[in-house]
Amino acid sequence: MSLTNFFQLLISGIAMGAIYTLTAKGLFIAHLATHRLNFGQGDFMMVAAFLVMAFLVAGIHPVLAVILVAAILCLMGYLLERIAIRPLDALADRTTPYAWILTTAGVALILQNVVELIWGKSAQYAPPLFSSTRDSVVSVFGVGVFLEELAVIIVAFAVVVGLYWFLFKTRWGKGIYAVAFNPEAANLLGVDVRGVIILVFVIASLLAGIAGVLIGPLVSLHPHIGLIFTIKALAVASLGGFSNPIGILVGGILFGVAESFSNYWDSAFGDLYPLLFVLISLAIKPTGLFGELKADVR
Repeated sequence: MSLTNFFQLLISGIAMGAIYTLTAKGLFIAHLATHRLNFGQGDFMMVAAFLVMAFLVAGIHPVLAVILVAAILCLMGYLLERIAIRPLDALADRTTPYAWILTTAGVALILQNVVELIWGKSAQYAPPLFSSTRDSVVSVFGVGVFLEELAVIIVAFAVVVGLYWFLFKTRWGKGIYAVAFNPEAANLLGVDVRGVIILVFVIASLLAGIAGVLIGPLVSLHPHIGLIFTIKALAVASLGGFSNPIGILVGGILFGVAESFSNYWDSAFGDLYPLLFVLISLAIKPTGLFGELKADVR
């Protein structure tokens, strides 16, 4: 392998790892406050990718297209909490504690079928957001890399930094951690618990929307791509540690880079090796590479 190939694979791996990180962060923030996950997180990302593709093809300005997609995904997050999560709280004594798996997975299946009805089953390609063509190349230290991949890395890391600041420096972020620790105590302290729960699902959906906007120009889109990204996001979150936002970032980059190099060496089974690595890592350390060894006392 030449140094040029190595650098190109590294950039591609970091770009995909950034997408996995954004998707996994959505799982993390919902799990943090509610101990529940959206099993359609990847499908929300898929919907966002198809929407931004449709808007761009229709001639809508990229900035307006991104704003529209973000607004639609926030609405989807609100509706998910209202339809698939909140009714389970009202029926807590008459349903299983894991009924949310079925409701969120059901929403994912509905989204897959709706997208398939509108856009069909064939793979499609979204126009680039940050360049004039999909194969625009820039030189970095004398090595040619795709402009879209560099832009994805920069935007994704900026979003991750913004999310970290929101969680630890703002009133609403501290409210999320208060609800995560003890919802009853948080309510007594004046925290709007229901509002926080709505907020985390809206943020999770927004993160999926950002990931969908960024992923469109990098991969071929089809209605069932969401399931693949949900599985990989779960792997990344488990690898980094569900309770550690920095660990999820590191886990996402490791997973993306490992996937990039394994596909280079074995294109037939390249996606399999990173997942096997995650399984082996979890067998050795079930809390993830950066998870806490002590029990969760929330």
